[in-house]
Amino acid sequence: MRGFKRAAVSVAFAVLAAAAFVVGAEDVKIETDENALFGDAEAGVETVAAEESGKAVKSFLKTESVRIGGSFSGSLDASWAWTDPWNGNNDPSDPETRTLAPTADAKVFFDARPNEYTRYYGAVKASWPYKDQADFQVFELFADFNWNDALYFRFGKHTVKWGVGYFWSPADVLNLSAIDVTDPSAQREGPISLRLHVPVPNTQNNLWAYAILPNAADAEAAQNIDPEDIAAAVKYEFLVGGYEIGAGAFYRNGYAPKAMLTATGALWRLNLFGEAVLGWGSDKTWVTNAATQSTTKYDDGLYFSGTAGFSYIDSTNDFSSYVQYFYNGDGYADTDRNSLIDEARAALALAGASPGADALSLAFKGLIYQSGLHYAGAFLSKTDAGIKNLTVSLLAIANLSDLSGFVQPTASYKFFDGFTLALSPSFVWSTDALWGAGDDAEYAVIAGGASVTISLKATLGSGAF
Repeated sequence: MRGFKRAAVSVAFAVLAAAAFVVGAEDVKIETDENALFGDAEAGVETVAAEESGKAVKSFLKTESVRIGGSFSGSLDASWAWTDPWNGNNDPSDPETRTLAPTADAKVFFDARPNEYTRYYGAVKASWPYKDQADFQVFELFADFNWNDALYFRFGKHTVKWGVGYFWSPADVLNLSAIDVTDPSAQREGPISLRLHVPVPNTQNNLWAYAILPNAADAEAAQNIDPEDIAAAVKYEFLVGGYEIGAGAFYRNGYAPKAMLTATGALWRLNLFGEAVLGWGSDKTWVTNAATQSTTKYDDGLYFSGTAGFSYIDSTNDFSSYVQYFYNGDGYADTDRNSLIDEARAALALAGASPGADALSLAFKGLIYQSGLHYAGAFLSKTDAGIKNLTVSLLAIANLSDLSGFVQPTASYKFFDGFTLALSPSFVWSTDALWGAGDDAEYAVIAGGASVTISLKATLGSGAF
């Protein structure tokens, strides 16, 4: 079985590599999706059939110079926090913590199109305080090319658009980081991969295939990758009525193989989306005893995760909203979770102020994080809310399994280009009512209890160039 898996992955990569090798025809064209200009677009390859259209497209795609651009993000974010102000410290003048978080980050990209069938793109990120290599990152670096206007390739490091979820995307097993629910629209880091895109002629259907290289810790490791560690993924997108369906599969040696289904479409003025993932085994490290920090892995059995939601965008009135439900197949059953929490609490009480208490506390938070089975999120935003340049929004995330979460309303005002001030209180809550876990709930544990944080953020000089 292991030999078969190794052969399957090797053959998948070999097919993609062989196809890439034969590219070189003079009459090929390149994808014309303008969103791809910034490196994070996944879909939208447009082919040009008519000769007169082809000439115009070629003229557009070929540039005499390299385009360089980017963005700068500068801010000062001051915050004050009170833990459990309803039962403890509720003096507004005496917060438990005071922090000031400056941001001076930048992203610079280049986009080169030396001819009508080749494109090179790269993006570098820098984050303050610029002290070490971790503050500087090659975020994307890839080449686009195609064969005979039929097979479209991308090789290099790039963000992959695989799932359709907003706050959670269980189907996206390709990118290197999960969605940050407090900033779900942020571009995420992708792997190094060879991507093949095959638009099905005379249809709107598309086939996507990936050979994904594992992360390498250093230069030596990058030159000594075991071929059997290359992951393979494939997805076929097709239309059913007014809905786009994506059916795919993912395999990587040592990880749970997965099958996935995604769907997007419209109902009235709502944009609907959903994902379903079924894995044989789980990639999660499961805690079996919180006191001894014993763990195990499960490499068999079916594990299901799924999500569904909708967005409503009213561009005329500058209003947008997103609502999503997530079933976390890697969460613990309530009885198991409660037993593990009791073990962790007992171990923490026994440790007291000993040197190992901090490690136990950190392990406890790791156990609690995303331990529930049911989650929900919502985001509402209105620009020019009664006053020009005033934007108000509301973010709410909840663990429905233990009735905890946080709510973050925000009001921001743009005084002029380069200066925006935002006031954003956030409230972490939990309850003992109904099936709520109270102080043992996820967000209460992570935040150290029910808390209130007030943030005043000045955005300074941020923008794109």
